[in-house]
Amino acid sequence: MTATLAVPLAPFVDALPVPRRLVAARHNGRLSVPIRAGAHRFHRGLPESAIWGYDGTVPGPTIEAERGQPVTVVWRNELDGTLPVVVTTAPKAADASGVPVQCVPGLSGGVPDRNAAALAGHTVVHLHGALVPAPYDGWTENLFAPGQQAVFHYPMDQRAALHWYHDHVMGITRFDVYAGLAGLWIIRDQRERDLGLPEGPPFEVPLLLQDRNFGLDDSGRLTGQLVHKTDPEVMEAFPPFTVVNGKVWPLLEVQPATYRFRVLNGSNARTYRLVLLHNGEPELRRITQIGTDHGLLRAPTRVPPDGLVLASAERADLLVDFSDLAPGSELTLLNTAAAPFDGAPFRAANAYSAADPGRMLPYPHVMRFRVVPGPATRPAIPGELATDYRLPSPDALAGAPRRTIALVERELDGEPNMLTMRELVITGDDHTGPAVTVTDGEQTTRYRAAAAHFEDATTFFPMLDRYEVWQLINLTDDTHPIHVHLDPFQILSRRPIRYQIPEHGIEDLSITATVTLERDPGDELGHTIDDNERGLKDTVRVNPNEITEIAVRFTTYSGRYMYHCHILEHEDRDMMRPFVTTPAELMPFMA
Repeated sequence: MTATLAVPLAPFVDALPVPRRLVAARHNGRLSVPIRAGAHRFHRGLPESAIWGYDGTVPGPTIEAERGQPVTVVWRNELDGTLPVVVTTAPKAADASGVPVQCVPGLSGGVPDRNAAALAGHTVVHLHGALVPAPYDGWTENLFAPGQQAVFHYPMDQRAALHWYHDHVMGITRFDVYAGLAGLWIIRDQRERDLGLPEGPPFEVPLLLQDRNFGLDDSGRLTGQLVHKTDPEVMEAFPPFTVVNGKVWPLLEVQPATYRFRVLNGSNARTYRLVLLHNGEPELRRITQIGTDHGLLRAPTRVPPDGLVLASAERADLLVDFSDLAPGSELTLLNTAAAPFDGAPFRAANAYSAADPGRMLPYPHVMRFRVVPGPATRPAIPGELATDYRLPSPDALAGAPRRTIALVERELDGEPNMLTMRELVITGDDHTGPAVTVTDGEQTTRYRAAAAHFEDATTFFPMLDRYEVWQLINLTDDTHPIHVHLDPFQILSRRPIRYQIPEHGIEDLSITATVTLERDPGDELGHTIDDNERGLKDTVRVNPNEITEIAVRFTTYSGRYMYHCHILEHEDRDMMRPFVTTPAELMPFMA
């Protein structure tokens, strides 16, 4: 399916909104943020949509904090009414013309989910990327109801970076975030200021990328009603309209200067591969990446030649140079990533023709930049950005505990597939039950599943201040962005694998598979670490036919946290597990 669909909304006609700034220092480090229902217009051609939002807005206010200055937030749940999103599963994956139903507005014959329609606004807030004591991490089951509030204390003893806060309620995170419960959080420090980077408006601009779908009335006109639609073949929601800071395909007027864009993929499931075009040709040379999930890279880097890839929850700190462009020049940001994303390449040179409903990408538009008159400025970019971290040495990782996690998809009859993360433990040759064998050259290791579901007993007890190596084995067809709460990690390697899973090899608790560390004949992925991924991360893409290794070290806080796939439909379908960080002196007493 490569036909181009008619565009139902005019692109690049609404100005890019910039969320209200809420600077903690101006409030003595104490903030009160209401969580309430509201109305929001996603596009001038749409009626207002009912939403849930922090401060009643989409996105919520951008909270700014200083490193080392704690922030206390009173999250006040003032939600009233029920979920302002129609949730449905269409009866067929494609319409009569062969167009995937997720590419078009409306319910596509689906029936509204009555259970979702009855959701009354329980919430819990997770500050994604924050180093916080466990009681304030937003544990997925620690809900507070409408009329209640939660007081969270954030130490802010961490590097400057762009993070975000969002809802994290068990089983319905996908609906609450889709309804609007997300906002940005920026930590600043003196190191960044000493580099002379743009800070605040107009030259520092946050960009929250999401995707949304809307309902249709009886005459086929868009209603503005938010619709979360899936289909029998694709359990994730891939809405057709890209939304930046709450607007569909907005326009930003820029001066001939260098801008700093703080970019977050806040979509439920969609991965973006961003390409900047000028006169139909890629202009990636204008983009310099200076930071990733947890702040500055050690040195500036170019984005990959195919474009900047951001899976759900990944962030990028970018400098974009417009200084040589004449007033009236226009540049368009497009997305070339298919959905569900599997890591497959797409040349930046072909970005102009990326639209393809068959790849669940009916409209590749993201936003447009238009140059307006102003003084031309192009500040120098420092060659060294950060010196406070480096990749752990082999000696630092020698003897480090190794944890192995298999990412699997279990097919179920009559309901969506179940995505889980199987925590594996090494077993001896005398083990006769289901097992996963991993062969690397002449060495073969046998594993059995120790845990499969969120409610299973905790098996990960990392010791504070001790490095661990986590191996993530992807036994599915999709790329999974795996998010680890609390401290950041670094990517050590990506290695290709081939694997076989026998019929009924994935059961409720058990798994049988053979994995060999060598390239599958049909595998076209590079399995490399991009230069812009060599910083401090909290979310890592694990591609199909791949083992990804990360170096994890928890440094400060003990308690119960979690890790999970940040495709929210996967997280809510059980692709999430707990871990408990533990001080060294308690380890002898841990059975």
